[in-house]
Amino acid sequence: MTHVQGVGPGSVLGGRYAVTLRTSEGAHHERWRANDHTLEREVVLVCFPAAASVAAAALDAARRAAGIEDPRLVRVLDVGTDQGVGFIVEEPLTGAVPLSHLLQGGGLAADEVRRLTGEAATALDKATHRGLHHLALTPSAVLRMPDGAVKVRGLATEAALTDADRLSDERASRADAVGLVKIAYAALTGRWPMVAVDNGLIPAGAPVGLEAAPTIVGGVAAPSEIAVGVPNDLDLICRMTLGSGRRGPVSPGDLALQIAPWPSEMATSDGATGMRLRGRDDRESLEPTRVMPSVGAGVGAGMGAAGAGAASGDHGGDSSQTDTVFFDRLPDEGSGRQTTATTTAQPAGERLQGGIAAAGAAAAGVAGAIGDRVGSFARAAADKAAARAAERRASQDDQYDDFDGEDIGLVDALDEAPATRLEPPVPVFGRDAPEAPSGTQSRIALAIVGALVIVALIIGISNVMKIGKHDGTAAPVVVTKTRTPSSSPAPSTSTQAPSATTTQAPPAAPVTVVGGTGFDPEDGTEADQNVKLTFDGDPGTEWRSRWYGSATFNGKKDGVGVLLDLSAPTAVKEVELVLGAKQDVTVYATDSGSTDSLAGAQEIGSKKGADGTVVIKAKGQLKPASKIIVFVTKAAPAEAANHNRAQISEVTVR
Repeated sequence: MTHVQGVGPGSVLGGRYAVTLRTSEGAHHERWRANDHTLEREVVLVCFPAAASVAAAALDAARRAAGIEDPRLVRVLDVGTDQGVGFIVEEPLTGAVPLSHLLQGGGLAADEVRRLTGEAATALDKATHRGLHHLALTPSAVLRMPDGAVKVRGLATEAALTDADRLSDERASRADAVGLVKIAYAALTGRWPMVAVDNGLIPAGAPVGLEAAPTIVGGVAAPSEIAVGVPNDLDLICRMTLGSGRRGPVSPGDLALQIAPWPSEMATSDGATGMRLRGRDDRESLEPTRVMPSVGAGVGAGMGAAGAGAASGDHGGDSSQTDTVFFDRLPDEGSGRQTTATTTAQPAGERLQGGIAAAGAAAAGVAGAIGDRVGSFARAAADKAAARAAERRASQDDQYDDFDGEDIGLVDALDEAPATRLEPPVPVFGRDAPEAPSGTQSRIALAIVGALVIVALIIGISNVMKIGKHDGTAAPVVVTKTRTPSSSPAPSTSTQAPSATTTQAPPAAPVTVVGGTGFDPEDGTEADQNVKLTFDGDPGTEWRSRWYGSATFNGKKDGVGVLLDLSAPTAVKEVELVLGAKQDVTVYATDSGSTDSLAGAQEIGSKKGADGTVVIKAKGQLKPASKIIVFVTKAAPAEAANHNRAQISEVTVR
């Protein structure tokens, strides 16, 4: 990296931007803080040599990015050149923390990963519709503000500055989707997947300052094999995208659709241990390495007695020697690492008493230093250390010349930690809970309940007695037929007697849909997380499949759809669909839970070019089935050219 000539603290660019502090460096550019003297505000400058081969492309990309209004994209405020330096002016991000810094201590909570990835994907999807792509996504490009807001910086400009803007629109959308999946992988595991995708068409990229993810044949290990608590959908997306073959989301919008919904606010814990997440300064949550004080300074009254015994030994007159106990680091919760207490070498008599005191002091020191984090376990270590010292005194004679201290491990103490040391559970009710009701209050309550039971019994008996009775005689339906007059001179009329009453059968009652999943003959999954929108009672929401380049699903499958669970086995008579656009659709009844096969399914009916509200009636009497499949065989155009999706707003079964 060669510094940009002409830029340094005190430099003024464009006649208004006073440079103050460099914050980062890239292969061809630097990022500086600066003050805008015209508007009296802080800004960020991205500086690069104006004569560089990437300068013109970077300035043009910044101008186009400035036209996109989205709060999740870092705004471009100005561009220009001055004194041989090209510069891009961005909004300041006071207090923002890059994802690369958040991951220095490991992965984040799954909900927070979903939120960060979803917000970034939504922002880049909006940019895609304007023909702009990022193409240089790393954890440093995604930032989290103090209030939890997500920011993506470097849209189009980072790619131009690294000379990476060389892809078609479709390939660039896929590259951004892959970059977002890599960011999600890193956020879940704390490791960066250094793997090429689509047979090398999307390269692995440069290291980003995180430990590389372990590789396997065809890709990298799944997040669930590295971290705990990884949701199935995020794990599957990472497997499909970063494994062998061209699979996974094809655009940021497609990824956002697959991982939705996500929380609207920042997570406050890591979701697994309940520990607080890191704040603005990552260092504030890291436990420092602690060194315990010497025995003479840190032991209590009991240990003081042991120290007095050491002073009366053969070498007690040497006051220059002290017993110092060190702990390399406090034990991490759940890590299983031992915290070991050791003593320094001393003369024989003093080593005995000093070793006993050191062992007890070490365990007591752990209990005091860790406090509530270990609780009874540290106290158990102290008890066991004292017990071992007593056993040694009882079983050995006075010859302790070879005694050189003993290591007492915290794990050893855990094996015999007394159950009575655990803290009692917190009561469900506090001390302010109301007292038990008096006898009079109890009798009044029982009387009220009894009266209500009697009233309900009377109403029930009355309704039972009315079963089988009619409210009145149904009025007969009179059918009058009028015959067309004939050509004979004497007209004739006839009046037919009243016929029997005719009634129409009531419409079939709806059957409740209680659940469902996506149906895809290729891989069995198709936007599973949004299937619930097909039976939420709101026609304004809809299930949408992944988008495909053609209405026939790129010729790779017969169709996609949803597999819905019914509340009870039903002989389906008709299915009412609300469709978001014109599509070809076929409906089946089945008892199979397979999400990729129509084997054994009964066809209810089909419609071509169906749009809006469509009723598909059964062709005959069907056998009772517990599930139905709504199968779209020809998709409808979606949000952009060459984007076709199956779209189902509502499904009602009768």
